[in-house]
Amino acid sequence: MPAVQRNGRTVALQEEQEHRHPTTPRSMPSTRQGPSAYLLLIYPVVLALGSLFAFLSPVASPPAESLAPGIASDLHTQHFHSTNYFAGKRNILNVYFVKFGWFWTTLAFLVLQITTRPPPASAHKHYIQSILRYGLVTVSWILTTQWCFGPALVDRSFTITGGRCEPQLINNTGLEEAVDMTVIASGPACKAAGGDWRGGHDISGHVFMLALSSAFLIYEIYIADRHSVHPSVSPRAAAAVAHEMTEEERKAVGGWESESVAMVRIWSRYFLYAVVVLDFWMLMMTAIWFHTWTEKLSGLFIAAGTVWGTYFAGDFVPQWREIVGGL
Repeated sequence: MPAVQRNGRTVALQEEQEHRHPTTPRSMPSTRQGPSAYLLLIYPVVLALGSLFAFLSPVASPPAESLAPGIASDLHTQHFHSTNYFAGKRNILNVYFVKFGWFWTTLAFLVLQITTRPPPASAHKHYIQSILRYGLVTVSWILTTQWCFGPALVDRSFTITGGRCEPQLINNTGLEEAVDMTVIASGPACKAAGGDWRGGHDISGHVFMLALSSAFLIYEIYIADRHSVHPSVSPRAAAAVAHEMTEEERKAVGGWESESVAMVRIWSRYFLYAVVVLDFWMLMMTAIWFHTWTEKLSGLFIAAGTVWGTYFAGDFVPQWREIVGGL
C-alpha cells in the first residue's frame, strides 16, 4: 500500500482517502436529487403574497393605470408611493441592480463557470452546453424586453391590445408633435419624446427578467456542481479537506483543488446567491407596488416557458437534451 510522509509521520494513503472520502479522478455521478420544474411554482406564490399585501395594506393600493413596459420602466410611474422606499423608481436596487439586471445575471453565470471544475474529458462539452443554455435565455430576454424584429414583445403586446403613446396632460408639446407622438411604437421611445405609455396590456418586464434570472442561476449552479470533478463534495468541504492534504496526496487523488481555489469557488457561489436573493426581493417589490395581476402573470409565463423549454423539454425530446444538456 503506498504511503506518504505527513507532519512527521507516515500515513497510509488509502486510510487517508477513506477518512476524507475524496473521489477518484473520474467524474462520479452525483446522488443528489436535482431540482424539478415544480421549483417554478415558487414564483406565483411570491406574486400572490405581494398582491395580498398590496390588497390588505392601506398604503400599497395598486395604480389604476397600466405602467410603461420594459426593464427600465417597470418602476417608473406617476403614482409614486412616498410611504415606501421601494415604491419609487429611484431606489438604489432599481437604479443599480434591476436596470442592469442581465449584466449582473451574466456576471454571476461567468463567475460560476470560471470556478467550475468539470473533469477534463467532459469539460469541453460542459462549457459548450452551458453557453448554449445562456444563449437561449438571453435571446428570450432580448426578444421580450429589448428588440423583437422592431419593438420588443412587451411593446408589441401593449400596442396590439390598444395601448399607445399619449402626450402628457401638462407639457409644452404642440398639436403637431402630439399627433406624431401617437405613432410611437415603444415605451422607451415614448418616454424619450415626453409622452405617457397608456391603454394596453403591459406585460411586466420586471417580473419576466427577475424570474428568468433567478431560475436560470439556480438551475445552472446545480448543473455546475453535478458536473464537477467531485460532485458529492461541496466547495466548503473541499476547502476543509484541502487544508489537511499535502501536495502528494492531491496528486494521488487526481488533482484535488487547493484550499485557495476552493475558497474562490465558495465566494463565487456567494455572489450568485446574492444575485438570486436580490432578484426575489425586487420581484416581491414589483408584486406589491406595480402592475395588475394579469400583467405580472404574463411576464411570469414567458419566463417560465423559457426556463421549461431550456431545462425540461429534453425530458420529452432526448435529442434536445443531447444538444443543450441540463438537469
